[in-house]
Amino acid sequence: MGRHAGISVSRAQRRQLEQFTTKTKYKAEYRAAQGIILRAEGKCVDEIARQFGVTMKQVFVWTRKFRAEGVDGLRVRKQTGRPRTKAQLAKPRIEELIDEDPQAFGFLKGRWVLRDISRQLKKEGIEMHWTSVGRMLEELKIGLTSPKLRAPGSIKKNYAKRAEVRRYKRIAPALFKKKSSLASKTRNGLNSSQKSSDAGRGEDKRDTLKRLVTPNA
Repeated sequence: MGRHAGISVSRAQRRQLEQFTTKTKYKAEYRAAQGIILRAEGKCVDEIARQFGVTMKQVFVWTRKFRAEGVDGLRVRKQTGRPRTKAQLAKPRIEELIDEDPQAFGFLKGRWVLRDISRQLKKEGIEMHWTSVGRMLEELKIGLTSPKLRAPGSIKKNYAKRAEVRRYKRIAPALFKKKSSLASKTRNGLNSSQKSSDAGRGEDKRDTLKRLVTPNA
């Protein structure tokens, strides 16, 4: 069961939030404002997190900032000094994603794989190739086991089937020749037996004619 909101929003605050969502140019601000509106309507935290592709922790952060500063607390803060690199942005997010269920973010697998982590980071505005994600996981000392794409033994069965086909192709011509030879012998045997039977019948006919023509002594 999801955790329900304990936040109330006045009509004036509701109007501010709605105006904020129509004017903002940042996806993060839009999601934050919509998340607060949904929480005020009584929607569960886990449902809001799944809808916007964020963690439940992030929804609670939105709520805390809105309570403290109102709509201004949902604005994206401009970075001062040198901007953070992709690695600096991705590392803490990857650590959070590993603890979450990938199916909550729309992925079918029941466990995280490098490509899905890369896709989720891209959804959140962090472009990072899956190979870079792998290197970052090594730095964080987080291991992912490779998924089994085939059922156990299927590769072995496939190779055995291929070997069987190759053996058949090798011996098929010999089998065909053997079959043809047997058929020929069978036909020849039938022809010879038929000739002998025809010859026997001819001799019987001649003997019969002789007995009919020869007068009795």
